Amino acid sequence: MLRRAMAALAAAAVAVGVLWGAVHAALPYLWPSVTRVTALDEGPLGRGLHVGEGVLTAGGGRAAAPCLTSRMQGCRDTLADMGATAFYRDLHPASHYWPLQLVATGILLAVAGLLTYAAFRVLRRTTGTTRG
Repeated sequence: MLRRAMAALAAAAVAVGVLWGAVHAALPYLWPSVTRVTALDEGPLGRGLHVGEGVLTAGGGRAAAPCLTSRMQGCRDTLADMGATAFYRDLHPASHYWPLQLVATGILLAVAGLLTYAAFRVLRRTTGTTRG
């Protein structure tokens, strides 16, 4: 399509980089995350791929955490003013590694299949072969 080898190589490298970045940006959202709830004096806990964290309010809502522990007086007062009852952390534990990888692989295979189909369509159109 570009008719020049170096331009096509550069365009392919940019496209692969963009696709790689998009998959890595979407990776935490491809599988349902696990929520860990901890007390205010502990701070948000949990190991794995972090998706989000904050505080839970008395009404059951979520809010951004102004600080990560209630051991300091200023933070304790701020959390009390917010009506915070606990910290939460949404994450993917190590057990989610393979499901996340499989979903991402499926997406990349679908993109590769669509691009292969498009390449054959362009090739058929540009070489002028006819069915018959």
